[in-house]
Amino acid sequence: MAIIQNLVVVGLKEITRDPKILFFSMIFPLFFLGLFYGMSFVIPSSEVMEMTLIEFMFPGILMMAFASIGFLGTSVPIIEMRQKGVLKTFRTTPLKEITFVLSQVIVRLVLACIQLVIFVVIGVFLNMIDMSNLLLFLVISLLGICMFLIFGFLFGGLFNHVELASGVLSFLMVPLIMLSGAMLPLYILPDVFQTISYFIPITYLTDIYHQFLFGVEGNIPIIADVLIIIGISVIFYWLTVKTFKWN
Repeated sequence: MAIIQNLVVVGLKEITRDPKILFFSMIFPLFFLGLFYGMSFVIPSSEVMEMTLIEFMFPGILMMAFASIGFLGTSVPIIEMRQKGVLKTFRTTPLKEITFVLSQVIVRLVLACIQLVIFVVIGVFLNMIDMSNLLLFLVISLLGICMFLIFGFLFGGLFNHVELASGVLSFLMVPLIMLSGAMLPLYILPDVFQTISYFIPITYLTDIYHQFLFGVEGNIPIIADVLIIIGISVIFYWLTVKTFKWN
């Protein structure tokens, strides 16, 4: 436990000292939340979806925070450690691989939970999260966090260069979230994009949030969304184990 604790402390210091990762994972989503909250006073509520702009955008911005921690806050530091030979050095020490991986997961969970608590406080204040459903909201969010962390470790194993990973993941993150229906209603998109959305894992987390928080009619039942997310997470976890490179 002492080894894991030390690795967690070191990992947190490493991430908090990186201005880019800290900004995109902790500050940037809150900036977006404030921006759309201000815009919701100008843009009228949607009569079709029966919700305000900030209500519609809230889950999407929350998932952007999770994606930033999963994509940039997980994959980039792992690639850096591989480039610097840190991962290779770890394999020559008595440190077990599972201990190192567990410490990395805990670091990201701590950051994600901090971000989640901030969003819960804001959501309760804006009457978007009911205290009676708070526990279920947290469980759903933790499920989403785990999925994004698995993606982060997968990309951390696939990419070999930090610059390439940062560019590709930064470019993909927002379009993927938008095509999931988190920031744009799917019904306004062409049919081809609606079809593509079914192959984006984030779509099913978006569907859960919209049904659970605002009573919007979903594409499929919530339990089906949950099972799909769990299935996707298991598949991508298996791919991560098979493709992860230490050297």
